[in-house]
Amino acid sequence: MVDAVEIGPMTPAEAAAHEAAAGPHAGASKLAQFCWALCDGSRSPFNVLVNIFVFSAYFSTVVITDPVRGQATWSLLTSVASLIIALTAPVLGAIADAGGRRKPWLAVCLVVFAPCMLATWWATPGMASGLMMVAIPLIVAQVVFEYWNVFCSAMLPNVAPSGRLGFLSGLGFSLGNAMGILTFLFFLFAWSWNPHPLFGLDSATHQPERAVGVLAAICLVLFGLPLFFFTPDSAGSGRSIPDAVSHGLNQLWDTVRKIRNYRNVGVFLLSRMSYNEGFIALMLFTGVFAAGILHWNAKMLAVEGLANSVVAVIAALVAGWMDTRIGSKRATMVFVLGCLIANVIIFSVTPNMVFFVHIDPVATATGGLYPTLPDKVFLIAQCSIAVFVTGGLVTSRAMMAKLSPRSMLAEFFGIYSLSGTATTFIGPAAIGILTVLFHAQRAGVLVGVFFLFVGFLILLAVKEPREAGT
Repeated sequence: MVDAVEIGPMTPAEAAAHEAAAGPHAGASKLAQFCWALCDGSRSPFNVLVNIFVFSAYFSTVVITDPVRGQATWSLLTSVASLIIALTAPVLGAIADAGGRRKPWLAVCLVVFAPCMLATWWATPGMASGLMMVAIPLIVAQVVFEYWNVFCSAMLPNVAPSGRLGFLSGLGFSLGNAMGILTFLFFLFAWSWNPHPLFGLDSATHQPERAVGVLAAICLVLFGLPLFFFTPDSAGSGRSIPDAVSHGLNQLWDTVRKIRNYRNVGVFLLSRMSYNEGFIALMLFTGVFAAGILHWNAKMLAVEGLANSVVAVIAALVAGWMDTRIGSKRATMVFVLGCLIANVIIFSVTPNMVFFVHIDPVATATGGLYPTLPDKVFLIAQCSIAVFVTGGLVTSRAMMAKLSPRSMLAEFFGIYSLSGTATTFIGPAAIGILTVLFHAQRAGVLVGVFFLFVGFLILLAVKEPREAGT
């Protein structure tokens, strides 16, 4: 574990000399590593149940009964949250670096995040008034969701032994997707498929869809707490809060000003800023697209989410292995390119078309939960996207950890978060604008293609450093 020391922003040569002098990093205990990965994954149920599959689709088609207006409204909520994140996440990262410790910040996130998740319960069908009582907590939850990622990711290089960054990063995503599987199974068997839903929930008023925030809050508390007991934090700097704020802001400004000295980091962040926009567009609007374009119901969306979580668990572990075998850059390129191809396939699907070829949906219907050929192709493409997005998130975080000076971890991960969120409000906003402009949800699918393609091209110029101990 690395103590907090008074080291300002260094040139790349100084950072390399500092890392070489430190030697291979031993990391924390196996239990501490596992608890970190468990905490890293604990926010996943909120992402898959609320942001991606069940609640987002319910909100955009049932709470707001016009799917086009619903998609535009969800785009607006996501854009507002992303803009707040872009303006604040790097600042918080710098302040945390100045103070040294990350656990107190995670504790604040836990206290704010969990109650905000409960707002989904008050989102009733055809909600005509009081929408802001649901929208504001959802925006806050999405913001704190990213803060949690900043502080938890900043602990990764301290917790992971040298040469194991990719593996532990992948383990965190795998455990998160495993939690997604468990929560989807609970949703299906306890509520959606149960003729007598558990806890007396009423399916007619969509109470199972509204209760997913409660389920996500329970997972966050249950699986996030072990980190506070078993995973060591970085040593505190002894600064007062005002001093830490002042020092952190000054250091952040120095880092931004000197980022030109870290050209390789800057190129990677620019690449990640672009392709991550494609990732976000596909992830956040998966359920919205399926519900609005193909008219999938809550059961179809939940099973899709379950299937995506299953393949994502495997993808995260494979991504960690690929990161070790072929390096973070090459692995990331594979995942970005795969996501781009899958995005094009998604765009090619409508109820009457597959791969841009018109078909007779009745003639191709075979029964089952996904009866038509477009349903099946869309499902397979979405599962592929889950693989590629998960893999790209794993290897991107490992790449950033390799590029970052160890004395500036939270600060650089704040900028890393900025690279993933500075334009994220543009993506959802662009989806909303295209949706309204063409009065068609399908037009919004094209947004991801552009960002993925540009990100892939820029990634070609990134040079991957060798990890100490490898």
